Amino acid sequence: MKKQVKYSYCLDENGNLVHVEDLKDETRHAHQWYCLQCGQVMVPNLGKIKAKHFAHKADTACDGESYLHKLAKRLIRDRFLSTGLFPVIFKREVPCREVYKCPLFESNYCKEEKITPFNLKQWYDTCKEEAAEGGFRPDLLLTCSSKPEREAVFIEVFKTHQSNELKLRSEYRIIETKKIETEEDIADIMKRGFVEGENCNTYNFKLKLSQPLLRKRTIDRFVLYDDGRARKLSVSCDNRHRRIFYNSVAELNMREAWTYDMNTFQIGFAYLLKKGFTFRNCMICNKYRSTYSGEYLCIMYKKLNLKYCKPKQSQATNCQYFEVDSWLASIPLSELEEYVMEEV
Repeated sequence: MKKQVKYSYCLDENGNLVHVEDLKDETRHAHQWYCLQCGQVMVPNLGKIKAKHFAHKADTACDGESYLHKLAKRLIRDRFLSTGLFPVIFKREVPCREVYKCPLFESNYCKEEKITPFNLKQWYDTCKEEAAEGGFRPDLLLTCSSKPEREAVFIEVFKTHQSNELKLRSEYRIIETKKIETEEDIADIMKRGFVEGENCNTYNFKLKLSQPLLRKRTIDRFVLYDDGRARKLSVSCDNRHRRIFYNSVAELNMREAWTYDMNTFQIGFAYLLKKGFTFRNCMICNKYRSTYSGEYLCIMYKKLNLKYCKPKQSQATNCQYFEVDSWLASIPLSELEEYVMEEV
């Protein structure tokens, strides 16, 4: 359902922009009020039940969307010219500086959001509405009067159409608002400035951002002990080259090792078998089966007089029925290496 546009602003007889909240009962008739979009006479409604607003005195086909478009341009321009601080806040994801040499790098995790404020008023002092520049006519054009050679910035108010590809490829730096649907959308820009990804999109701004050294990311570590037991835990990036347990015979740094057929333990076991490690563990025995519920059990637990159907991993050491699962042993090493980042 299309949102009803509220008219909180209009022009007085001198062309000044006025907000309805600035009016009082005793001053409401002191001026003539005109629509910012169509120029027709408006009357203030200062009732206490409905929100205060201006309404057209006569029936009109005035377009509320066009009103919002014109209002956004007027308020942004007035704010820019009247203040010494008008920020664009860039939000960019920056990868770890070891991106090209770290075997553990994964684009979904090894990055950090950097917030970079940029004060437009530090570089520009003029703001013109729909002025021609380079074959384009942006909603607002920012330039520097003392350095006219400085590349201009376009501000576009997204009402019904976004900037076309020709404009985006022009290399002009562009700030385009998210779709303006209410006066509150404009008020957010007035309050916070332009915030990339939230109330605007930016194009052709080339930021020089330093790459951090990230030490917060955790990765999976598969550990095989000398008695055949195994476990999985998490380690941080800065510990990726350090073996954690003195009685481990192998430790593997792993990617998210889950497929429809294998879990982290199965991949770790199968990889070490292919690498020539010799060990016994109930989890790689062909008698160790999964149930419909996803649980695992030993199908020989009655013959072995086990109290529980799920034995301890180390019980395989002396089990007469132990035999390595043929399917697990047949997985190609190349497939397993996709999940194992490195041996520690």
